[in-house]
Amino acid sequence: MSGPALYHPTMKLALFFTVFGLLAGTTLAQPLLKPTPPISLSGMPPTAPRTAKIFVAEGKADQLQLIRGNGMLGQFLGFDPQRGLSWNHPDIKPDTLTIPTDRISRIDFAVKSVPANAKSHSGVIEFSNGDRLTGEVLGMENNKLRISTWYAGELAVDRSTIRTLSPGTITSSSLYSGPVTKKGWKETRTGTLGWNFSDGGFESTASGPVIGRNFPKMPAKARVEFDLEWKRGSPSVYVGFMTDNLTSYSGGNCYSIRLTGSSVYVYRYAKVGGGIRSQRLQPSSRSYSFGIGPKKVRIALCHDASKKKVAVIINGKLVGEWNDTMAAAPPLSNGLNFSSRTSNPMRISRITISEWSGNLPGAGNVAADAGAKEDFVLFANDDSITGKLQAIGNDVMKFKSTAFGDVNIPVGKVGTIHFARDTLVTPPTPANSVRATLAGNSRITGVIKAWKGNQVILGSPIFGEATFDANIFRRVEFNLGKPRSASTQPVPRPNWSTLAHQIRVQRNQGNIKVNEAKQLNGREIPPQILERLQELQGRQRAIPRKR
Repeated sequence: MSGPALYHPTMKLALFFTVFGLLAGTTLAQPLLKPTPPISLSGMPPTAPRTAKIFVAEGKADQLQLIRGNGMLGQFLGFDPQRGLSWNHPDIKPDTLTIPTDRISRIDFAVKSVPANAKSHSGVIEFSNGDRLTGEVLGMENNKLRISTWYAGELAVDRSTIRTLSPGTITSSSLYSGPVTKKGWKETRTGTLGWNFSDGGFESTASGPVIGRNFPKMPAKARVEFDLEWKRGSPSVYVGFMTDNLTSYSGGNCYSIRLTGSSVYVYRYAKVGGGIRSQRLQPSSRSYSFGIGPKKVRIALCHDASKKKVAVIINGKLVGEWNDTMAAAPPLSNGLNFSSRTSNPMRISRITISEWSGNLPGAGNVAADAGAKEDFVLFANDDSITGKLQAIGNDVMKFKSTAFGDVNIPVGKVGTIHFARDTLVTPPTPANSVRATLAGNSRITGVIKAWKGNQVILGSPIFGEATFDANIFRRVEFNLGKPRSASTQPVPRPNWSTLAHQIRVQRNQGNIKVNEAKQLNGREIPPQILERLQELQGRQRAIPRKR
């Protein structure tokens, strides 16, 4: 005869698993189990602290974050290297709070109105310590590069600290460089969310918004470049290329170039017979891994109308070429649009449109091609040359080539100069240095000597002492290298699958006993957990005992 019905053994594990996950500190936890975050009496995990805004130039109020993890909104009043930070909070008296410098983690500044003298610089310099500046290249002689900026005047930097230099001179073949304003761009929002213009770029925090623009003089052989930046997760943006529909990546005659965190796809869409016909161009996809974490990449889309060919280049590396084989397709147009396909915040900036020479780089990494002992110059048409940069002046770059000897190169033909790695010097970071993020995603590291009104005097190991317009600052990080409180980090979620497996392995080493007093091992069980236990009991299957 069959014995009395028993609960299935996995039901016992479910009960154990539920109570273990909701009652922290119980004696049932085995030494092999990973510790779980504390649980409140309500059975709900504690609320994780709010994280900072993804792009720093979004806030409507200044934001202060302290080393211990506390933060507040308010108004930045000033900074004195000796006394500390002056801050105002509307609900706290006195009106001026003084916070010692060693207690500060960072400040995120509210977006300020753009000064009348502000301009968008085309030149970009990246340094050996990770800093980045924009400006107009004035020249280079005696191993000193001089740049002009609206925010700090003229700066001189030693070439030994320069990793890459993009002069950014606009040549006659360039048709567009921007954006400098949202005017002229057509936006299609998702509800109230769209592409916001900030500091010379478009930013999105939702899936679905589209922003586009027509370029009537788009050449038959075109090259469109832009910076794509994201701060977390993976990017996903669909580009409507050569489109006649600015509101959709697929609703017109166009190429749809789909850029994700791991692959690139190219589709051809065409209006045929009152509908839309689509075809994925071959090869089906090209793999390209952006890696993990925040990134910023330079993407180039190339099109040759006569050859019906599309190419995608990322960070100077040829990702792939696609041939348009769709038969009887209507002609393409001259529009360009960007469609966000993720809620992960993304930023698109430094969009340029120019004629394409038809040249393509190799599949190798351009940064890797830059020699250890020689400078490497990548031209705007993807040609390259190696040797030593000797001087820059009068729109001409003097270069000693390994293959061709001394040559004069028009600066307008230069894309990026990668300086020889063996000559790079990373200057030490001075004590009490801060790291400042500037409008346009520039970055500087140095010591704040004074902050008076709209003027900030900062000493940098790269360019020495300079006076900055305070309106350029978007974020300042203090106490570099000093550990932050764990409370500033989100509370990690426990890996329940791992815990369940470990419990299963040890199921014979522990017992669940819930008595009539609604206690577990002498501890009172919150009602929320009892409800969960009752739900689980309602799902139990009666399994007859074997004879």
